[in-house]
Amino acid sequence: MPIAPPSEVLLDNPAMELMDLFGRMRSLADAHNFQGTLPAVWQCSDESQGIKQALFGYAFDCPTFNLGRVGALLDPGRLTPASHHGQDLVILGGSHHGIHEEGGIGYVERVNGHSNSCCSMLFRVVEPYLTLYRRAATLITLYREVDGIKIEIPYKYLFRQPPGDTPQIHVLLRQLVDGTAIRESSHGKVYRLSAKFADRHQLALSDLNKEPRSIGTLLDAHSFRFIRHLDKYDPSPAAILEASVLDFFPDIVTSKRPHRRLADVNTWRQFHLLASYLTDSFDNSDRSILMIAGLTLDHSIRRNTFVPQFGFLLDEGKTLQARYFGPDEVSEWLQAQPVFRPQHSFLEYAGAG
Repeated sequence: MPIAPPSEVLLDNPAMELMDLFGRMRSLADAHNFQGTLPAVWQCSDESQGIKQALFGYAFDCPTFNLGRVGALLDPGRLTPASHHGQDLVILGGSHHGIHEEGGIGYVERVNGHSNSCCSMLFRVVEPYLTLYRRAATLITLYREVDGIKIEIPYKYLFRQPPGDTPQIHVLLRQLVDGTAIRESSHGKVYRLSAKFADRHQLALSDLNKEPRSIGTLLDAHSFRFIRHLDKYDPSPAAILEASVLDFFPDIVTSKRPHRRLADVNTWRQFHLLASYLTDSFDNSDRSILMIAGLTLDHSIRRNTFVPQFGFLLDEGKTLQARYFGPDEVSEWLQAQPVFRPQHSFLEYAGAG
């Protein structure tokens, strides 16, 4: 794959309290002389994001404009209307994830008392791919013979089919085996395990014996790919999301935290998509734009914290001088700013004080 998302370790920055984050963003905007500032978000429409959106507007003393769709997908068509509602833009965005994890899936408790996957949209997209991967990791087996380690691959992973309406997993034999099959098995073929693969996983294979053992997590992201026929005209958020991350699903499903990994990959894709739109749309304008993207952690449907992962700053439309902040520097950039505190109460901001 010619491009890969930032590593999980790099994206796992310390989480910030919302008003701490928003106060630092406000200080940045003030330091760069933002005028007529309109706060905007692209985020999932989940109810757990509502209080966060309200507090973001509170920090900038202006209700928040929505740039996003369910699943934290950016809607570029909303960017032009947003620019008509204010002069300079401060944008917050990214996926959200339930902080309570089980089996690599994040959960949050809803008002009905039920605990559900969060973000549910992301879970529904990743689930069939995760099921395919885990089944393959169970059914492909390894065992040791006198002349070396063998790998048995069921026929279902050897027969190739054209892309269909449901995802398929294609095992990449060149990554797993050396040479042609040495014999048939009851439901597949047996090969010599690739010497390069064996060297890469020498420690994990050291206790392998003649009893077959599932390949498990040794079936890494380089050993398979997913294919699926995707309707490029399907406007549904699930279809758009799936198409945007299809190439990255091997990386996602092999993570110990696949649900969170998908959230991070989606944020990474959408951040750079929006940054591209911003530089194209506001080149040589007089507008300034600040954007922070990252992962919202849902402690409950009422409380969130935020993991900063990416930053973007455009001063007065000077796109050639636009600054990008990656995962390794965005937190440091924010922490260097003082925390602005609104002088009026939230009820006063809402016109109810």
